[in-house]
Amino acid sequence: MKLYVGLLVLGVVLVGVGSWFLFNPMLVPAIEIPEGRPVITMHSSFRTIGNGPNHLRIYQDGIVIYTEGKGIGLEATKIWRTGQLEKEELASLLTFFSDSNFESLDEFYEFPGESTNGGTKVGGMSLTISIEYENLQKEVSARQYLSPDGGMTYPDMPYPLDEIYKKLKHIAENKTEEVARESI
Repeated sequence: MKLYVGLLVLGVVLVGVGSWFLFNPMLVPAIEIPEGRPVITMHSSFRTIGNGPNHLRIYQDGIVIYTEGKGIGLEATKIWRTGQLEKEELASLLTFFSDSNFESLDEFYEFPGESTNGGTKVGGMSLTISIEYENLQKEVSARQYLSPDGGMTYPDMPYPLDEIYKKLKHIAENKTEEVARESI
């Protein structure tokens, strides 16, 4: 009798554990990452509760991989998104980098702050955009800029940083689809 009760308890435990893994998978599905370095990358983070670092990578064949950090503590999650740019879209983006004189920017910018009553107001944004394509190789970082629209634009950043940020953010949000989530 004890043996049957023991086996019954073991069976219930195994079914429970199996159900948990079915509805809460711990493994992230395999995501194919192209060989070689991306031609364009953007790393951004924002000092707000629940936002982790975001990383966008665009490869020479148009493959886009975007990871986005969300949540805090035990609820922290990395969201994986992938997509594909058409040849013309990638060519247009690369042309914009070249035509906008991205390579003439300084390597680092920091917002000096906006005067307020008795202090200085700065933003919580940190951004690095880089390109490695043919003769155009440049990395530019900016931090503490303010956004009037919750991180959609940063109009005080030097041209063309804000325009490039908007284009890359559009690609991340509209040209990719969620493929996986993992707890971090």
